[in-house]
Amino acid sequence: MTPSFPSITFPNHWTLATGLYPEAHGIVANEFYDPALKEEYIHKNATISADPKWWGGEPIWITSKTQGKRSAVIMWPGSNVPIHGISSDYYVPYIRTTTAMEKMDTVLSWLDLPLEVRPQSINVYIQQIDQKGHGGGPDGKQLNSVLTMTDNAIGRLMVGLAERNIDRHVHIVVVSDHGMAASDKSRLIFYDEFISSESEAFLREREAWPLLGLRPKEDAPDYALDKIYKEIYDYTQRVDNPHFKLYRREEVPERFHYNSTERIAPILLIPDVGYAIIRSTDFDINSGKDYHPMGIHGYDNMAYEMRAIFAAKGPKIDELYLPNTVVKPFCNVEIYRFLTKLLDLDPAPNNATLNGAFEIL
Repeated sequence: MTPSFPSITFPNHWTLATGLYPEAHGIVANEFYDPALKEEYIHKNATISADPKWWGGEPIWITSKTQGKRSAVIMWPGSNVPIHGISSDYYVPYIRTTTAMEKMDTVLSWLDLPLEVRPQSINVYIQQIDQKGHGGGPDGKQLNSVLTMTDNAIGRLMVGLAERNIDRHVHIVVVSDHGMAASDKSRLIFYDEFISSESEAFLREREAWPLLGLRPKEDAPDYALDKIYKEIYDYTQRVDNPHFKLYRREEVPERFHYNSTERIAPILLIPDVGYAIIRSTDFDINSGKDYHPMGIHGYDNMAYEMRAIFAAKGPKIDELYLPNTVVKPFCNVEIYRFLTKLLDLDPAPNNATLNGAFEIL
């Protein structure tokens, strides 16, 4: 499965839940600035990120609830935000240390509820793979253990469904929001080496890591944007390979679906896979220390390393596909429509084009 661009956590979790590209639902990065609101979105600041004004579209748990099917969510990014003034029927807030097994036990406890209060749509986010991927890279020592842990947790869920005699009536859909690429200090780009100190003084805080989103301050002179762009462009002409692509927002290629909102910075640098764009003051390359994070995502969503996963089983799927069928790669905007089809729901407006059906490879 191909993630949406940028291949970063919050934009893609909200795309999976709503079927909208980030430029359409508004969560265009983990951190960005909205010039209309004159406010900054910071995903880790719950006071800011829990405000519904940032979140466009309708997630699957709200579509489900508004059409008479109870919904439950465990730690899915954005699930703490009321949409249209509505929240899921059951909700577990994000706690970093909660294990995948504990989450599956919660799911099974919900399925043990009486039928009249049992949720029919359940979303679960397991964060440990992303955590360990950032910490030690995609080939780090700890990643296999958390992959095994996650696999065992899904196995526990499937055994629990069978023990309850409902395994033939439940659909299970397993996805990831993005992939992960290795990075190290040999792949660092220091942007203060080609953006002048005068130009830096014109800029707000960077946006959309690991992209470099550049936005002049409101009091910057009219020529600031062109000056900054020219400095970066001139650098790309001086070096053999700058290891990034430079765009004005309106020039971002259409395949990225990433140019239709001013929440996207007016100048965007997209680094090559595995590269990080930082200031020289952020890391001493001669320190002898490893650069962190050792695993990074957020790059070109079509890159091999950024690809996500998709696996599904259940009664309606069995009607359409033979066991072990492999489907052609598709964009993750299709997942929301697929879920509404499984749940017999009318979808909210979305960017899907496959109508909930996938082509066989």
